[in-house]
Formats: sequence, C-alpha cells, structure tokens
Amino acid sequence: MSDPLHVLIVDDNPQDRALAIRELRREFADVDVRQAIDQAQLDRTLHDFRFDVVITDYQLQWSDGIRVLRQVKSSFPDCPVLMFTATGNEEIAVEALKGGLDDYIVKKSSHFVRLRGAVRTALEHRDMRRRAVELEARLESLLSRLDVGVFRCTADGRVLEANAPVLALLGSDSADASSSVSLACLFDSTVDCLMLLDSTIESGEPQECEIEVHEPSGRVSHFRLSVVPARTSTGEAVIDGLAEDITARKRSESEARQAAVASARVSLLSSREKEVLDAVAAGKANKVIARDLQISEKTVEKHRANLTRKLQAKSVAELVRLALAAQSAAQ
Repeated sequence: MSDPLHVLIVDDNPQDRALAIRELRREFADVDVRQAIDQAQLDRTLHDFRFDVVITDYQLQWSDGIRVLRQVKSSFPDCPVLMFTATGNEEIAVEALKGGLDDYIVKKSSHFVRLRGAVRTALEHRDMRRRAVELEARLESLLSRLDVGVFRCTADGRVLEANAPVLALLGSDSADASSSVSLACLFDSTVDCLMLLDSTIESGEPQECEIEVHEPSGRVSHFRLSVVPARTSTGEAVIDGLAEDITARKRSESEARQAAVASARVSLLSSREKEVLDAVAAGKANKVIARDLQISEKTVEKHRANLTRKLQAKSVAELVRLALAAQSAAQ
C-alpha cells in the first residue's frame, strides 16, 4: 500500500483552502492535507513534517508567497511549490518561477480545477529530477570504479567540467582550477586538439583518438578520447567526452607483438639451437649446457653466437627475454 500524498496549504482564507482541498481529493485517492494560516503555524509545520507538495497563496495577511517559497526551498529544495496569484500578479508569479516556483494558478473559483493537473505535473517533474540525479550518481559511481574520465569542454578546448581522473590527467587540483586549463595540453600540438574538436562539431558525429601522455616521472601513459558534440541550455556548442586509460592494453598489445616476432625468429632456429636457447633462458652455464647436450663448450659458444646473430639480441638478457617471449607465444 502506497503512502498518502502529503500536502501543505498555506492560505489564511478558509474558503479558498476548502476549495483547494476539494480539488485535491477529487484527483488523489489518498491525500493528507495540513494547513498553515500564520507564520508560527508554518514554521511549526515545516519543522514537524515533510511534504510532497506545498501550495501557497501569494497575498497573505502576515507574509507573501515569495517568502513562503524561499522558506520551503531553503529546507526542502526538492519539494514542489505551487502558488495562487490574483489577476494582474502574473509578473510576480513569473519572477517566482525564476526562484524555484513550480507553477502558479490565477486565484479564481473557475481556475481551482487547474490545481489537480498542476500538482500532478509538479510531482512528475520532481520524480524526473530525482531519477536524473540518481542516474547521474550511479553513472558517476560506475565511471569512478572503471577509472574513466568524464569531461566537457568548449569548442576551443577550454575545460568546463571534469571528474577526478580527468583532473589528475590535466594536473589540476580542482574543477574550478580546471576551467583555466585547455584539453590541448594533452596533445602533441594545439592544432591536433582543435582538429579533433572542429571535426566533431562540424560533422555532428562522435570521434575518437588515442593520445600519449608523458608524465614528469618519465612514464608514458596511453589514453583513448571519445568525444561527442553537445549544446548547453543556452545553445552554445560544447564537447562531451570520455578519457579511458588504455596503457595496460597498449602494453599487452606491444608484448603480444614482441612475442609474435620472437616466436617467428625462434622458429627459424635449428633443433640444437633451440635446445641451447632454452638452456640459456633457464640460466645454465656453458659447462652445464655442454654436459646436458653432450657437446663441447666450444660448440655451445658457437651456438650462442649464432643465437645472438639470428635473434638480433644485443645481450644475454635480451636473448633470455626473447626466449621467454617465444615460449609465451607458444602457450
């Protein structure tokens, strides 16, 4: 069984309160209505209860609807507020809308019927806002676990918003500080950055690129940037993007290529050379290899020289790495 709809009506006119309650009960099967007719009662009621929606008159003997709106929103920012206004007060109502009012209704007997739809619409909008906030929180949580950077920048690359991974990538301590940073600092040249952003905006299509980031420590990281065109609420063209750290993948790909090359080179060796290579990779000395393979140490040295030449190894350590890479590729 669902909870009743909790409504607060702020109005010092008993007849108008009765009309509002009548319309609410016609629309909602289970509604709990509380009333505030003065400031003390409003303060007490807002302190003791939580409401799904607040309905206030603009013209009160002890206050006005704008002050009621501010008081409600200061304690319950997510609570929808509707306001009755007299004819000719539409400008005040519009100003109240800018301050967070959800809707207003001209206070005429014939207009009270609008209250039903206005309340339902306000509740739907509240639920949509809550779902949007929850979705954003879940997405942010997921992205943080995946260590994926999220950012928004202007068409010329100036960063407007960024989460923690992108802030770290930009070398910025805070989102506020990032506003003075350009995405271009991640590219080899500003031109490369602007070409990507211009192409995204002009084509209207998502774009991707891979970049190398050289850290002060000397470490090189690889990132894939995925960007899409977007617009702000004022119509300004911006870029939304993701920055994914693909360093581990790049390293794996490089190791796989090295293993494939090593395997191809090793495949060209003779059976005896492969036996010597395996023994060298196992850390055996020439004397031990000679004994195990029943050959002379001079022959072992000859095979090692051939291995170094054929595998293009510059040292014993590199020879061992090639042998291990070839073994990895064969598994």
